[in-house]
Amino acid sequence: MVRLRRTRSRRPGTRGYAEGVIIRKAFYWWLFPSAVVLPVWLLIGWAAFHQGSGWTFLGLLVLCPILFVALIAIGGILMARKSVRDARAVSWYDTGLLAGWSASIIAFGFFPPGATGWLAVLGVLFFLALFWVGLWELVTETRNRVQVSYAAYQRVANPQHVSDSESEPVVDDADVIIIEERREDRPSN
Repeated sequence: MVRLRRTRSRRPGTRGYAEGVIIRKAFYWWLFPSAVVLPVWLLIGWAAFHQGSGWTFLGLLVLCPILFVALIAIGGILMARKSVRDARAVSWYDTGLLAGWSASIIAFGFFPPGATGWLAVLGVLFFLALFWVGLWELVTETRNRVQVSYAAYQRVANPQHVSDSESEPVVDDADVIIIEERREDRPSN
């Protein structure tokens, strides 16, 4: 008696899979526009909600280019991974950290009295976490791809180490016609 067991999988046809991919793809497409949108939001937020002096604006003029470079650097590290480029979606780690970092920058743009400093510290911590996690994922993925390429190179370079079962061609019951070309040298006139 054969019993079939139904398993739960995350195939493309299931609902949870599609929702997860949409979220990860949304953060993929948000990587580089955020480098412009978030610093501009800080300037708009200062104009609308500021409580401080002109020194705050001067500090923002220094902070916005630094934030732009940091966002571009994070986007570059994440896009350097082949899996991200192929799937056009960031990993779940990246998604969580990007969501937290973006939320802290957006909240900082409202300049809430008493919480602005904490939001700045939170934003720096999210940046550091995103940088190191992204770098770790990049190094891990690159190392795995290099190992696979090296193993394939070794199989080609050392054919005597390949087992006989792998080297024998698979033959099925189909008819095969082999045509050999023979060239006879004719004497020239």
